[in-house]
Amino acid sequence: MLLVAALTGASTARAASPEDRAAARRHSSQAEKLKKRGQLAEACQELEQVERLDPKLPSLIELAECTEQLGKLVEAQAWWALARDRAKRDEKPQSKAKAEARLAATQKRVARLTLQLAANAPAGAQVLSDDAALDAASLGSAQPMNPGEHVIVVKAAGHDDAKYSVKLADGDNQTLAIAVGPATAGRAPSAAAPVAPVVPVAPPAPTVVPAPTSVVPAASQDATPATGWWSEQRTAGVIFGSAGVVALGAGSALCIGAQGDVSDRRLTGGAISLAAGGVLFLSGVVLLVSAPSTEAAQQARLSVIPTLHVAREAAVLGAAGEF
Repeated sequence: MLLVAALTGASTARAASPEDRAAARRHSSQAEKLKKRGQLAEACQELEQVERLDPKLPSLIELAECTEQLGKLVEAQAWWALARDRAKRDEKPQSKAKAEARLAATQKRVARLTLQLAANAPAGAQVLSDDAALDAASLGSAQPMNPGEHVIVVKAAGHDDAKYSVKLADGDNQTLAIAVGPATAGRAPSAAAPVAPVVPVAPPAPTVVPAPTSVVPAASQDATPATGWWSEQRTAGVIFGSAGVVALGAGSALCIGAQGDVSDRRLTGGAISLAAGGVLFLSGVVLLVSAPSTEAAQQARLSVIPTLHVAREAAVLGAAGEF
């Protein structure tokens, strides 16, 4: 605020233009209305505009009084110091005495606060007082502050904000130890920490699906490959055919012995024997006819199962198999 006061004082070096003087009168009139309504903060802002546009000793003293009444003693102290210097320049001894007395009273009421930042605070830590950043050089020394409640915040990269509340009375002088907040939870590891190298992972090998092929039934491992004309299939055909001939002969003999007597069991047995013989003989013929050559016989598999279904009035014979 001392810097603000110095800059305002510098405005006395130039003469105000007619437009500036007219605007200053409007701001002064508005400030009087605001003070009557008890709006001191707004009234002080209007008086600051008057001091900027047309700086004069009476309006400056009014601004210093308004700021002091608002409780901003640090700012009021700067305005009273400027009013003292202006009264001395303008050879106004009464105004100068008034400004000096009010300046001394204000200085006694201004509070002092010393902020001591912890020695282990990381480099770059920033301290804010009521959202205003403080110069690092001001830490550790008593700083003038307005009486009342204040909030001190310590900010540092990688740490949570540390907040402190302090209440100052008129003329108070306090010391507050401050430090950075705890490390931010879940923050990424520092650059100094070793980082495991990234090992490239080879993509999975493509799955090769074989093309579909025709399946040829393989001969049983227990079977002995056929050689020459007498393959297993032809041998089975001769056996089945021979058994069929025998069964046919037996069935014919039984039927002839029954002499057409339906109640004779020999007739039933003969019929069954004839049917079985026919199935066996038919199977033998099929085996002989469908037998493959020598090379094919080593790779082929033939399974023929004779079937016979005998009912009360008919008998059905057939053959089922896998070729």
